[in-house]
Amino acid sequence: MTPGEGRPLRVAMVVNNGMANDSRVIKSAVSLVRAGADVTAFGVASAGAARTEAWCGGARFVRLPVFPKRGLTPAYAAYAVRRRRGRLGPADRWRTALAATTAYARAFGPALREHAPDVVHIHDVHILAAVLEAWPDPADRPFLVYDAHEYVADLAVSGARTRRVVDGWAALEAEMIPSVDRVITVAEGIARRLDAEHVLSHPVTVVHNAPLAWDDLVASRNLRDEAGVEPGTPLAVYSGAVSAARGLDTVVDALPQVPDVHLAVVAVPHPHPMAPELERRAAGLGVADRLHLVPPVPSQEVPAYLSTADVAVSPIHGDSASYDMALPNKLFEFIHAGLPIVTSDIAAMAAFVREHRLGAVFRQRDAADCARALTAVLEGIERGEGPSAEVMDQLRDEYSWQTQEQHLVELYRSLGSPASELRQPTHAWSSDELRLDF
Repeated sequence: MTPGEGRPLRVAMVVNNGMANDSRVIKSAVSLVRAGADVTAFGVASAGAARTEAWCGGARFVRLPVFPKRGLTPAYAAYAVRRRRGRLGPADRWRTALAATTAYARAFGPALREHAPDVVHIHDVHILAAVLEAWPDPADRPFLVYDAHEYVADLAVSGARTRRVVDGWAALEAEMIPSVDRVITVAEGIARRLDAEHVLSHPVTVVHNAPLAWDDLVASRNLRDEAGVEPGTPLAVYSGAVSAARGLDTVVDALPQVPDVHLAVVAVPHPHPMAPELERRAAGLGVADRLHLVPPVPSQEVPAYLSTADVAVSPIHGDSASYDMALPNKLFEFIHAGLPIVTSDIAAMAAFVREHRLGAVFRQRDAADCARALTAVLEGIERGEGPSAEVMDQLRDEYSWQTQEQHLVELYRSLGSPASELRQPTHAWSSDELRLDF
């Protein structure tokens, strides 16, 4: 039975995380439900955990058992041996170099074949091979949409993600990407590189990872209250992932040079593993009382939560082409929060801030220049400078998920029957559609 004969288009989404904190996966799934599809998203359960399911916005979310729990068990011993053996061979032999790919194939392949989708939407590179190998015969394969969240060929190296690991994922992507039907990515620069470097059936479509625009949504908590910073005291905020490559040490090092400014860091998980290191750094500089590590709010509340700050700061290091080409979710959250932006000079984000006169740019890793940029923006606020309300309204509209949703649905419709039966959503979003609780 085809969707036109009594059932909606069946879409399976796959991703290598637990999904509850992945706003792009949640928004994409719910958008397709709103367009008339039947959507099930498959993610990864915690190591050793059983399969679990939850619902959100009319989409079903399933966590699959993929990795064994660390310990003295045959399953973990076998996985550990595969990982160690993989490190001995060349990175481009990714099937052995990346032990996780075997685990993904064993978990996702059977689940997808049983589900029998019309379209598989592959978020990020990690499950790409598992999906293609689930249907070895291209004639039997559903439509495949690959959503490249990052520029895989030059990801930032950090922690367990070594250069060798990056090279392995890049080799996997290069081998598999020509076989998909459509490619989506998050920024124009990444789209241009993918178009230039791979033989694709269609040009890459950009669907920015933008937040939903809300007319009246308020945050469940107040950022200044959480940080203990009184109104009128300058407050800078960073929101997003925390790692060495995110450059928060630069902002902490800048605090002694901006003596009235406080810094709030909103990160998942909370408390964050890097929190003690940042706190020790701040204490050594005598600014521990001005660094505040605060808990996050649900993703749909982030712009409202951030809005009580005075300025947003993004100190990312441009150590990779992926970072340099990115227009990250935090950029659009800052815009929706109505905040001026101080950003490091990573190429795409710095160009965006300069083009729209949203704030100031500083040299990455340069604490003195970060302090200069923060001072310039805060002094500009006092003088009534900054982007006009009209410009901010235009940016909020263009870089809202409501607008990006239209691009996503149109890409699906371009696949032809049965996806062409999807309709552009017209009804308003509800914040309840984004609450995914496992």
